[in-house]
Amino acid sequence: MKWGVVCNPTVKRSVSLAKDVVEFLQDHGTVLVEEAVASEIQQKGLSFKEINKSADIVVTIGGDGTILMAMSEIDKPVFAINSGGIGFLSEVESKYALEGLKQIIDGRYNVEERAKLKITVDGKRLPDATNEVTIQTARIAKILYLKIFVDDELIESMGADGVIIATPTGSTSYSLSVGGPIMDPTVNAMIIAPLAAFKLSARPWIIPLDRKVSVHLLPKSKETNLVIDGRFLAPVTQETSIMVTESEKKARFIRFGESFYQMVRLKLMR
Repeated sequence: MKWGVVCNPTVKRSVSLAKDVVEFLQDHGTVLVEEAVASEIQQKGLSFKEINKSADIVVTIGGDGTILMAMSEIDKPVFAINSGGIGFLSEVESKYALEGLKQIIDGRYNVEERAKLKITVDGKRLPDATNEVTIQTARIAKILYLKIFVDDELIESMGADGVIIATPTGSTSYSLSVGGPIMDPTVNAMIIAPLAAFKLSARPWIIPLDRKVSVHLLPKSKETNLVIDGRFLAPVTQETSIMVTESEKKARFIRFGESFYQMVRLKLMR
């Protein structure tokens, strides 16, 4: 088996764990280490593209940010080890890392597929979103004016700090913090959640994943950014065409059987 290893190189405990993981996996196949952390653990480094091409399973070590970074580049199943904060997307905590890897080697796991969003700006495809895409003001305390369409039908016109369009996976992230619902990841839908809307009737929408969502900025809007999974940022203007649809690609997670509802109770309600 070929294993990819991705880690946040700025966190010492993650780097230390990555070294242990690599040493363990070298006895169970070929290990491909992402170049950002490779030099920290004295390994040959490979690009995300090379890892995605060759690896059977990719191991991420860090928090949810590390997972989202990997998911933006990788289509292979991801086994996520949490060495960061809440680690909602992770499958195991760091102390169970080697135990989890043994389960995978023994074949005692399944692969869960989750929806991603495809984002195009003026016809150009941007990185897919695993959690969400946010259109938001680039200047603090400056309001945006926008219209939101679903399949070319207007559903909302409002002034706001912005709007979040989230996958079911992203329903427990930024969208949740602005009053969006928690959505079972098997539901084929996306969430449209206003961000600090200056309108009492502006509330989150749940729409089928196979619909086309477009966002139009109105002339009074100030500088605006489009942000994907809190990582990729692109400035947009009133002339920009922003379209969000279901991606043909999937986020693929290694799972051991704990249900989504158990995960919510353990990590969001404690």
